[in-house]
Amino acid sequence: MGTQSNSHARIYRAMTAPRLLDAVTLRHFGITEHLAALEHVLSAYPFPYWTDAVRSEILAGIGQPDCDNVLAASFLGVPHQIPTTELAEVMKIRIALSDGKSPSAEHLGEAESIFLADKFNGAFITDDRAAYDLAGRRLGHCRVLDTVDLLRETVVTGYFKSSEAQQVADAIRNSGRKLRRGHPSTFTPEYFEPEF
Repeated sequence: MGTQSNSHARIYRAMTAPRLLDAVTLRHFGITEHLAALEHVLSAYPFPYWTDAVRSEILAGIGQPDCDNVLAASFLGVPHQIPTTELAEVMKIRIALSDGKSPSAEHLGEAESIFLADKFNGAFITDDRAAYDLAGRRLGHCRVLDTVDLLRETVVTGYFKSSEAQQVADAIRNSGRKLRRGHPSTFTPEYFEPEF
């Protein structure tokens, strides 16, 4: 585990600002049926955890096990609705995430989440590479996390052993879902252990 991930663990244990998730990461935990682990790492942080657009993305997949599991997760609370007066800023972020050919609703969940993380001085959690990179530039890299970072936190807090965190990451990949690029193609338990 690198120094950057260690700084994530140190910084976020002390913060009381919200963590906003995108649909990609929610679906990762939903497909492996490990939403309780996600609840564990979010429990120290205030609402909101997701936005209306993220919930809409999950609703679009209703009937699929990962989306159904996410929708049944009451700990996520009520999705945050962006006021009309702030939609122009959200759309600027969405356009920055777009390749110019995407439908107007694409990237809306990520854009709302990045906007709220910025507004509330919180963090954004995503496995979408473009959203991760943009959020890193906008929020600072210590305020952007991915699924692997969350799994490392479960090890730090004792919720999972490092081998269990590895199994969850492997299960996500084995389901056909993709973790953020930059991680090794094969995980070892040591990859999820904290460096002190």
